[in-house]
Amino acid sequence: MTLAEEIQELIQVMVKNHPKTRYYCEPIVGYASASDPLYDQLDELIGNPQIHPKDMLKGAQTVLVLFLPYSEVVYRDIKGNQLASTILSDAYMYTNELLDKIMKQVQQLLAAKGYHSACEPPTENFDHVTKTACWGHKSNAVIAGIGTFGLNHLVITKKGCLGRMNSLVTDACIPPTKRPDHSYCLFYQTGKCKVCTTNCPSGAIYPDGTIDKKRCDAYLEGKNIHDWQQGCPQCSLGPCALKGF
Repeated sequence: MTLAEEIQELIQVMVKNHPKTRYYCEPIVGYASASDPLYDQLDELIGNPQIHPKDMLKGAQTVLVLFLPYSEVVYRDIKGNQLASTILSDAYMYTNELLDKIMKQVQQLLAAKGYHSACEPPTENFDHVTKTACWGHKSNAVIAGIGTFGLNHLVITKKGCLGRMNSLVTDACIPPTKRPDHSYCLFYQTGKCKVCTTNCPSGAIYPDGTIDKKRCDAYLEGKNIHDWQQGCPQCSLGPCALKGF
């Protein structure tokens, strides 16, 4: 069994045995080379300084990215509902905890084989004033071939964009995942789908592909009654939510 297969099996077992396993579809794991030229372009592409994998970990060779797609249980509860979803809030809390536990287990597996690793938390690793992060899980996901960016600025995978992710850097050499040869976003494919822009109640997503993060955040802050609530998933509920490609 290869190291990638061991990691995949470990993650699948943890998700399957989780008390809230009904919230999830099968996890997607992708890998990028820490020397991928795209990492040298991120500062310019994103617009703020990004941490290079080799700055996060000395001798970095590989970036591992995990995407946990939500299941129809979560989707059905939030579809068309502009109020705070109890299930989405519950899934958000448990998924962040699960992603953290999974990465710690992966790090233990790597350490047992003599490898080093480093990772950021799955959430709250951004500047709350500028709404920008120096280590972007979504950017890593695209570089690692998990999916492509959509008009909604979410990563759309073969299992949709509804879910959460985390990433990890290691000095283990794991072959990179091949990136898709086409966009998974229907708008970028055909120019006809703008469901995310029309769904967004704050008007933060623009048809030209830009997004006003502060406007989005201000809407969420005013909408959520409690800190644990995750109230607005409307930008992720278009045809790209759970649809396979």
